[in-house]
Amino acid sequence: MKTLMILAHPNLKDSVANKHISTEIAAQFNHFEISDIFNQYPDFKIDVEAEQAKLLAADTIIFQFPFFWYNMPAILKQWFDEVFSFNFAYGSKGDKLRGKNFLLSITVGGPEEAYTPIGYNHFAIEELIRPLQQTAYLSQMNYLKPVYTHGLTYVPGVYNTKEVVLQRADNHIKKLAAVLEGITNTSAEVRIERFVKDWFAKFDVLADASSFTPYINNDTKFQFVEGEFTGIKGFETWYTNIKNILKPNNEHRIESIIIQEENNAFDVYLTIKLKAEKVSSELLQLNVKEHWKLVLTTNGQIQIKEYIVNEL
Repeated sequence: MKTLMILAHPNLKDSVANKHISTEIAAQFNHFEISDIFNQYPDFKIDVEAEQAKLLAADTIIFQFPFFWYNMPAILKQWFDEVFSFNFAYGSKGDKLRGKNFLLSITVGGPEEAYTPIGYNHFAIEELIRPLQQTAYLSQMNYLKPVYTHGLTYVPGVYNTKEVVLQRADNHIKKLAAVLEGITNTSAEVRIERFVKDWFAKFDVLADASSFTPYINNDTKFQFVEGEFTGIKGFETWYTNIKNILKPNNEHRIESIIIQEENNAFDVYLTIKLKAEKVSSELLQLNVKEHWKLVLTTNGQIQIKEYIVNEL
């Protein structure tokens, strides 16, 4: 599997943390490419086709950048605006990034306690990067838990020492490497089980439909208690109706799970207990058996071919 790092730092030459992280992590993995977009496009004139080609060739995309004013550097914002274009990253034909891994790797200057309700920045990093999380969802990518580290600013004689920043950067590298190793080394069966549990966790909170559609094709067949549906549009129609009926914070309890594999195709057999509350405040309890047919694509992504639900 190939990893692409989109490195966005306006002054990498004088950087301590970002330069160290990008150099060291690339040395630890094969098939790892760094794209230093500020160095490539100092005039901000981005070669969209070239950048899109890099994305198409990668399985995991890391976005490495320093946190500037609660956001990304300007070069990366423009890169997203131009490269994640209509009918490439989103839109009726915009499925080119579907199933690819989206991983944020962020260096934060301020201390962790500053990013709390009583700190001077008030909001946690996870809250401030929500637009990027939604970008991944809309692009039908796999949004991975972000890796970020506080206290990575070095101002000689004023803030931190270079040795302290490098030590923190080394810890950041370890966390980043652990995520990448988890992607490449996790067995298919474990990945499938995690996928199923994550699916229901998102369903319980009635997450946006875009967090499910990366795993659905236009010919995916669904057989729910409410009827039969096909493809992404069919799923979205069914899910919209469900969100109009149920309140968030449901509970799908997995009573049993059996996974059978043959030639990168998986049959998943589930027994599920659902406890939910309807918008009308009526309680709903449902026992079902489910049969999922899943496949792993050539780049290791999970796709649903068939999803059958039978009420017990």
